Amino acid sequence: MNTEFDNNSNHHGGSHRETGSGSVPLVPTGIDPTRSESVPSVEPKEGRHASPARERLDAIERRGESRVHAPSRVRVLSIEGSDPIGGAGTMADMKTFTALGVFGYAAMTSVLAQNTRGVSSIVTMDPDFLLAQLDAVGGDADIDSIKIGMLGTRDLVSIVRGWLVRLEADYEHAGKKKPVVVLDPVMYAKSGDCLITSEARQALRTLIPLADIITPNLPELAFLSRTETSRPKRCGSDGHGSDGHGSRSTGPATPADMERWARDVCARYRIRVYAKAGAFALEGADDCTDILAEPVPPDRGGDGVRIIRMEGSAVRTSNVHGTGDTLSSSLAALRPQCRSWEETARRAKTWITGAIAAADRLHIGRGHGPVDFTWRHAPTGLSFSADFWNRVEPVRSRISSMEFIRRMVAGTLDPSDFSFYLHQDDLYLHDYTSLLALASARAHRIEERVFFGESASFGVQEGLGFHAGWYRDHGFDDSRAPMSEVTAAYIGHEHRMADTGSYGALIAAVMPCFWLYAAMGKELRTQVERAHVDMGAHPYAQWIDMYSDAGFLDRTVRELDICDRVAAGSSIEEYQLMMKSALLSAEHEYRFFEQGIERPAVGF
Repeated sequence: MNTEFDNNSNHHGGSHRETGSGSVPLVPTGIDPTRSESVPSVEPKEGRHASPARERLDAIERRGESRVHAPSRVRVLSIEGSDPIGGAGTMADMKTFTALGVFGYAAMTSVLAQNTRGVSSIVTMDPDFLLAQLDAVGGDADIDSIKIGMLGTRDLVSIVRGWLVRLEADYEHAGKKKPVVVLDPVMYAKSGDCLITSEARQALRTLIPLADIITPNLPELAFLSRTETSRPKRCGSDGHGSDGHGSRSTGPATPADMERWARDVCARYRIRVYAKAGAFALEGADDCTDILAEPVPPDRGGDGVRIIRMEGSAVRTSNVHGTGDTLSSSLAALRPQCRSWEETARRAKTWITGAIAAADRLHIGRGHGPVDFTWRHAPTGLSFSADFWNRVEPVRSRISSMEFIRRMVAGTLDPSDFSFYLHQDDLYLHDYTSLLALASARAHRIEERVFFGESASFGVQEGLGFHAGWYRDHGFDDSRAPMSEVTAAYIGHEHRMADTGSYGALIAAVMPCFWLYAAMGKELRTQVERAHVDMGAHPYAQWIDMYSDAGFLDRTVRELDICDRVAAGSSIEEYQLMMKSALLSAEHEYRFFEQGIERPAVGF
C-alpha cells in the first residue's frame, strides 16, 4: 500500500492515492477540472496548429466530458466515537466535513458520556455492530476518503482492518480509485494518560500500512518511535502500568524531539506523519510549527524522509477540545481536493488555526471548550448591530464625555465652534448623501432602494437646510472656511469602503452617522430634560430636536435592520469587512465632533 512514488512531487509517498485540486469548496468538491496529474500528456500532432498546449487542453476537455456524472461533493467516512458536547469524535468530524464542503458518512465505534470537563462513561460498540455499520455504508455508497479515529479495543481494530482490506480489494477489482485513509492513532491523552489497552495499541500498528497519513499527538508519536520521554505514562497492559515503551521520564518534550520522532516514525513505517505542535502552545510557546514528514526515495546517506515545516503562531486559548479529531478529519476532507499532501496539510492548518482562534467566543462548557467549526460564517448568536454596539462602547463613551458635547448640553458652546463644526458637516454631507444614493443603486430589494434614496433626500433637505438657517442667523460666511483634514479623512474612508464594491461595507460605513447621531440626540434630550432646561431658549435646541426626532430614530432602526439582514447572510470575510467599516466610521465620528474645539489643519 505504501510503496509507490508521489507523481506530483517526485518523492516517495505513503500511497498511490493522488487525487484532487486546490480549489476552495465554493465549487463542487467532487469535481476537479484543474488537476494536472490526472490529464495525460499527449505528443503534439503534426500540423500548423498543433502544440502541446492544444493537446493538453483537448485532454482536459475529454476528461470533463468523461466526468459528466461525477458527484458534486467529495464523500468522506468517519470511523469514530461520539461526543455529546459536539466538540470531538464523530460530531466534530461531521461539522468539519460540512465546513469544508464535503459530504460525511459515519460509523460509530463507541458512545461516550463526555463534556468539556472530561469523560464519565464509555460504551464500546460490539465489533459485529461496527462491522454492520461499515458494511452498510461501503455496500451502498462510494467513499473518497476515510478518517479513522478512536477504536479502543483490539477487536475493533481487527474489524476495521479487515473491512478496509476488503473494501480496497473491491475498489481495485471494480477499477475505482481507492479512498484516501487518514489514521488518528488514538492511544494517549495530551497529558500522556492511557486511553486504550496495550493490546489495542499494538494492534493499531497493523493499521498503519493501510493509511496514507497518521496524525499522532506527542505521546503517541513518542510511543511509535519507541522513544523514552516523560509522556506517555501509566500505560501498561491494563492501562495502569508500564509497558516498556516511552514510559521512563527524561524531561519534557521539545519541538526538536517532535521533529526527530516524526522523522523516525516516517522512516520506520514509510508513512506520512503530521506532527502537531499545539501541546507546546498550551505550555506557553509563541511558535506553533507543525511538521509534515513524508517518505521519499533515499538519497546517498539520507534517511529517505522529507521534512516540511508549517510555521504558525500560537493561539492563546485553553479551548482546544477535539482539535486532534478536527485536524485529522480536515485532512481527510481536503486531500481529494488538493494536488499534494503538502498543500492539504497547509490548508488544514490554516483552517483549524482559524477555528481555534474563534473558540473563545463560543462560550460552551465550563472546561476546555471546543473550537468554532463555523468560524468562516457570520456570527448567529448575536446580530451585527448588537455586536457593533458592544464593540463601539469605548468610542461612545469618549463622545459622551467630550468637551464639545458637554458645552452643547450646557448651552455654553461658542457659536463660532458650532459654526465650524456645522460647516465641516456641510462638506461631509455633500459626499455622504451621494454615498446614500449609491447604496440605493446597489440595493437588490426595492424597499432598501427607496430607504436609501429617501435618506439621501433627508440629508440634503433637512441637514443642509438647518445649516443654512444657522449661518444666516449667526452671520457665518461658509465660503471662507475650507475642508479640514478630519473631514477629508472621514470622506476618504467611506469612499474606500464604497470602492470595495461591497454593498455590506458601504451600508456599514454610513451606519454610525445614523446611529451615533440618534444615540447622541436621545442622550442630549434626556440630559437637558433632567436639568429642566428651557428648550425654547436653548441655543442648540433645533440640533437636538432634529436628531432625537421620532422620524430620524425610525430611519436609524431601518438602517440597522438592513445591516443585520445583509450581515446575517454574509461570509465571515464580508462580516469582518462590514464591522471594520462601521468601527472606523465610528472613530471618525468622534474626531468629527472633537474638531469643533480642537480645530485641525484645514485646506483639504
